[in-house]
Amino acid sequence: MLTSIDFGITIVDILRKTKDGTFVHKMMESNEKPSEKLVKELFEDLNFSKDIELIALTGGHHQLIGNTIDETPIFHVNEVDAIGEGGFYLSKLDAGKPALIVNSGTGTACILAKEGKFMHCSGTGVGGGTVLGLSKLLLGTTNPQEIQELAQKGLAKGTDLILEEVVSGPIGLLPPNTTAVNFGKISKINKKVSKEDLAAGIVNLVGQTVARIATSVAMAFQVSDIIIIGRTPSFTALRKSLQEAALLTNFTPHFPENAEFASALGALLVAEREKSAE
Repeated sequence: MLTSIDFGITIVDILRKTKDGTFVHKMMESNEKPSEKLVKELFEDLNFSKDIELIALTGGHHQLIGNTIDETPIFHVNEVDAIGEGGFYLSKLDAGKPALIVNSGTGTACILAKEGKFMHCSGTGVGGGTVLGLSKLLLGTTNPQEIQELAQKGLAKGTDLILEEVVSGPIGLLPPNTTAVNFGKISKINKKVSKEDLAAGIVNLVGQTVARIATSVAMAFQVSDIIIIGRTPSFTALRKSLQEAALLTNFTPHFPENAEFASALGALLVAEREKSAE
């Protein structure tokens, strides 16, 4: 059996590839630094000497773990390669065509995929962690499902100023309901803003920021396909923001299935290839 672990800032993703090629994914909150003890706990049902062919590690402080555990080889995979390999594999796009992979997890990283190579080219500290942090301050919760439900019931224009509210005519090709100022309406109104609108505003702020970074980088590197992975796109309103921004700038967004464990998958694919080459 082939296994991998992605030690994320918020979530640890654990992946297994069985003999028939099936991927089995589990996740847990990230509460401690990587260690041999933790790895053994995550695979406590397996015999390291007999059942596990290799363990691929990426993310966070994975280098704290050595190169073997009970003689089972450990493959340490750079996060850029893990994100690139996993994201491109899940997208099913033509490997001969360059693309931008946007890993939007706790923060956001942009990886250029070109000619089988992956390069970190930009990013932002804004991501899912921003949604959770602002939600704790403004909504009193860090529960993703609760935030999602609130955002779906709310309207971002309850917190944001939109173009038609601040200008008298069109600005380029931008629609009149385009955000002019995120949370700009808050300082101009006296009434209390609903939790639903606050949630929609938070998710919209993060979605638009990630989208703007992604589309700017894609334009700079002249790629048309943007692959979005990670857990942040699971917020429906945020995903909508990403889609609208990408389409407005004539880029094609891709939201592959199983994107939440793309990095763990990429690490496993890299390790599997390296072991075959030995």
